[in-house]
Amino acid sequence: MPEETARAQLARKALDLYLQEHSTERRWRYPLAGSDVAECDIVDLMTDLLLLARRSGHDPRAVLRKTQVHLDAET
Repeated sequence: MPEETARAQLARKALDLYLQEHSTERRWRYPLAGSDVAECDIVDLMTDLLLLARRSGHDPRAVLRKTQVHLDAET
């Protein structure tokens, strides 16, 4: 799945930039063994994206539903 790999790499870049901006605010993180990506970091980024969606006039729940549909279709 080369496209999935490329998209995951792009998401990783976005997460890395996000974490650089919030490095002093991070309180806890527990990456899985063999990974340097913590679930809480992904959740924090997704939460901020959903806040952006709401401030932009979108329903965050609808965004999540559509995201799940896309994820199901692509995996």
